Amino acid sequence: MRHQALLCSALLLLAGGSRVLADAKNPTYDDDVMPIVKQSCVNCHGNDKQKGGLNLATYAAMNQGGSSGAVVVPGKADKSRLYTLSAHIEEPKMPPSGNKIADAQLATLKLWVEQGARQNSGSKVVVTPITTDIGLKSVVKGRPAGPPPMPVAGKLKLDPVVTARRPGAVLALATSPWAPLVAIGGQKQVILYNTDTNALVGFLPFEHGQIHCIKFSRNARFVLVAGGRGGQSGKAVLYKVETGEKVLEVGIENDAILAADISADQTQIAVGSPAKLVRIYSTTDGKVLHEIKKHTDWVCAVEYSPDGVLLATGDRNGGVFVWEAFTGREYFSLRGHTAMITDASWRDDSNVLATCSEDTTIKLWEMENGGNIKNWGAHAGGVASVQFTHDGKLASTGRDKVTKLWDQNGTALKTFEAFPDLGLKVAVTHDNAKVIAGDWSGVVKSWTAADAKLVAALDANPLPVAERLKKAEAALAAATARSAAAQAAFDAATLKAKQATDAYTAAAANANKVAADLAAANKAVTDYTAAANAAKPQMDAAKAEADKAAPPATAAANKAAALEVAAAAEAVAAKTIADAAAKAPANADPRAQSKKKADALAALAAELTAAKKAAADTATALAAAQAKFAAQSKLYTDATATLTASQKTVGTLTPLVKPAADAVAPAKAAADAANAAVAPAKAALDASSAEVTAAKTAVEQLRTATASQEPKK
Repeated sequence: MRHQALLCSALLLLAGGSRVLADAKNPTYDDDVMPIVKQSCVNCHGNDKQKGGLNLATYAAMNQGGSSGAVVVPGKADKSRLYTLSAHIEEPKMPPSGNKIADAQLATLKLWVEQGARQNSGSKVVVTPITTDIGLKSVVKGRPAGPPPMPVAGKLKLDPVVTARRPGAVLALATSPWAPLVAIGGQKQVILYNTDTNALVGFLPFEHGQIHCIKFSRNARFVLVAGGRGGQSGKAVLYKVETGEKVLEVGIENDAILAADISADQTQIAVGSPAKLVRIYSTTDGKVLHEIKKHTDWVCAVEYSPDGVLLATGDRNGGVFVWEAFTGREYFSLRGHTAMITDASWRDDSNVLATCSEDTTIKLWEMENGGNIKNWGAHAGGVASVQFTHDGKLASTGRDKVTKLWDQNGTALKTFEAFPDLGLKVAVTHDNAKVIAGDWSGVVKSWTAADAKLVAALDANPLPVAERLKKAEAALAAATARSAAAQAAFDAATLKAKQATDAYTAAAANANKVAADLAAANKAVTDYTAAANAAKPQMDAAKAEADKAAPPATAAANKAAALEVAAAAEAVAAKTIADAAAKAPANADPRAQSKKKADALAALAAELTAAKKAAADTATALAAAQAKFAAQSKLYTDATATLTASQKTVGTLTPLVKPAADAVAPAKAAADAANAAVAPAKAALDASSAEVTAAKTAVEQLRTATASQEPKK
């Protein structure tokens, strides 16, 4: 029960007045307006003189109007010339000479018109019928066909109605169910932002006082804004989302409306106020269809089910009721909360209702029997707001300054960074992607639902468009500078990554080459050691063979040479004997000696031939043995030389292997680090580029808006 009345009390204080029901002002013509008229108007518009055909001396005469028609339109001060001329809102200003009447009297006059322009305390309230036809023949479940409604460029006000010294408490906040649009209740205005770009879209003026509630219609085509002046009046106004056009307004409340909603079929608007009443108005003619008087305290929560069948309401005493929307009959009384009900939200299928309270809990209720199917402590000190998402999660915020996202079992899925003050309102975007919430100090934040990352802080107290343009241009210049710095950082990171990668590639290649060369040298040592070992005995054997062949070859050559000398001598001797025998043909002895010598010479020639052949054969064998030895010697010498060179290479490469291998790891680490730095640099560049694009878009939009507001020459 602690602090249960603080929120509603503060709402009314913020609305501009204290709330004392017993002393609420309900002006009438006879008691309150007639003294003002007598003081300022009847000299020109009385029984004696009726300028413009207008007589204000009596209530009946006033209602007849003048030559320009009616001067009072009950319920519509902005359409009542009695007020607008007196307040110098329209021409001709009244009184025609002198100052306008006192502000307090103007406030009384306006309130009298807004409350129905009664003649006296016994008169019935008469409100000019509203002629609208926005009712739907059937309710579409889920997203309607076609593109979601978004404000049309140039249709909404781009300058704020009010720019205060600081933003006020965020008492009202809502997101479109099907479009990227959030509406924030400001001072006498609704501020619209695009939730995809976070760009300010425009303003909806709300002249009736403090805004306490904003609700989008279920098809997203309208936005309902409700509030008023504490202890004075309450209004609910419906606007077209696309144009900002005011469609209708309802409310004969004598106090500010604290909660309101429009039915899914758009035929009803239900409001709740400190009068403990729930009033249901027709959107066709503004008449009150039902007055529900079951609540025992201020009605602080009102919401129709998505199918339009039921209406849930909650009060400051912890009471929660569900009503039949079209009959106003009680459907369920949901008991369980022990402190003020601050919000209510329906699941998309209309089968489950979520309520939250200053008792710190969120409760889920099923609509078959009205049973409480789940409840959990959500925020220490009290829960201020809850909303179902399209995918069945729940977002909430509260007095602990924290905003959270839950599943339907009460498990916290995400916890978002704390506000500087009490959390008051929460909403979720149409695509369930972002959670948006506002606090007592006027801070509005948008986070991604997936990772609870802060996306934007939305200004609840925007400056005039010209000043926003200056800030946007400065932001564009700063974003451009940051983007240039990010580009330079990205280029430097990319270059460093390339250099580090090249260094790592070179280190790895060098280590691989040293290792491969050493392996090849070691293999050569092994191979040529084996080759030298194999060639040595072959060489030795060849040498032995050559040595063995040399003496026979020498002997054979010597023998052949000696026989050749002997044969030459014998040939000379044989010729001499033959010549002598020829000179003495009759002598038998010379002939016999000559024949004997010739036979001996023939034998010697034969022996010489054989010796020459033996010399040639042994010389050939010796040459072959010597060639074989030479070849084996070369094999051995080459193997030994290669072995020596390989051993030298091994000796050279062995001390290089470890340093080369050791250099690879740090080079890889440096390359990995340099390459890892590229991604965040690229992300920073992309983010800064997106920031520049968004800033350019904002500047272009604001320049266009500024140009459109300049007077045409």
